[in-house]
Amino acid sequence: MALRPSDRIVLSLSARVLVNVEALNMAETVGNVSRHRKAPVVVPSEQGPSLVYVPAVSGESIAHHFQKIFVSIAKERGLPVPKLEEQGYFLKYASEEVLKSHYPEIEAELAKVSGICEAEKVLVGRSAVADVAGFLFAGDKKPSVKRSSRVHFSYLIPALDSVARGAVAAHSQIHVRYSPEARRGEQALYYVEGASALYTLSVVFAASDVGKLEYCQDKSSLDVEERKKRVDAALDALLVLLDGMRFGAKHARYLPHWKFDSIVAAVSVGPVDFVVSPASNSRYIQETVERANSIRRALGNRVDVQSFVYVASDSSVKPPQQAPGVTVYNAHTEVLEAAAAAVRKLMGIAPQAPRK
Repeated sequence: MALRPSDRIVLSLSARVLVNVEALNMAETVGNVSRHRKAPVVVPSEQGPSLVYVPAVSGESIAHHFQKIFVSIAKERGLPVPKLEEQGYFLKYASEEVLKSHYPEIEAELAKVSGICEAEKVLVGRSAVADVAGFLFAGDKKPSVKRSSRVHFSYLIPALDSVARGAVAAHSQIHVRYSPEARRGEQALYYVEGASALYTLSVVFAASDVGKLEYCQDKSSLDVEERKKRVDAALDALLVLLDGMRFGAKHARYLPHWKFDSIVAAVSVGPVDFVVSPASNSRYIQETVERANSIRRALGNRVDVQSFVYVASDSSVKPPQQAPGVTVYNAHTEVLEAAAAAVRKLMGIAPQAPRK
């Protein structure tokens, strides 16, 4: 399929991951109890929908760790990364005061240009992480610039069919702060609320939007090779993040037991975005394949969707029937690699040479 100038290249994925005994995202401390973040979800049933509060991990938490991994890869490959982002603080300009305090080189460059288009070129060009993960610069004397993130993360929430069966729990575990001298107040009991669930996660990465400017009337973008390098680094960061569940807090003593139950990734190219179905129910992969076939029929040769699937042998999710554009793999990592390779091929990105 020949690419058109208006075509968008989008990678999306949904997955089910069995996670036992985790404290990936704590929301608050009440007394000596650290509470797990919870979110309200509506669960359908034969009697009608019901509202249930379940353990969750915020998309912001996942995005933070994606940015940390992306910064590490980007820095190694010579992409522009401001010092504040290197340290794991993703203010990404924020305001003129922050710009002056923490981004003096970028502030000096921004002072030399006028107009929102030129300001956007400076802010996007000087930070690969601000380009890929978005930012909001609230200017006073300088133009305000807002950039939507090119990568989107859902909350990590339990699968709805799992919630309906009661297969989700959060429970406080007792711990002790120990002092050899056993002084009063130094040796104390505290509780950490951990959770176990069959979690679902969705990710969307608009690869073709990386490096594209939004405020310039000519719809200009960064240098082609620079854009390719940033997309390549973002794809590798996603693989590292999801392959080993490298996000969340309390890994030192609450390293979760996890296992991928199933995953579907899709790479779409065309004038519209195709996004896979959320992994809320056990038919999500089949629904994704059916929807991909439907959008192909509706839009003809103007859109193409490639789907990549993994289903564990003990999963309640059924692998899809053989269908055009669908490939089934034996591991979740293979799905991530294949989807990333499809994006690289569409964008003309050469594979990274193996390290010697």
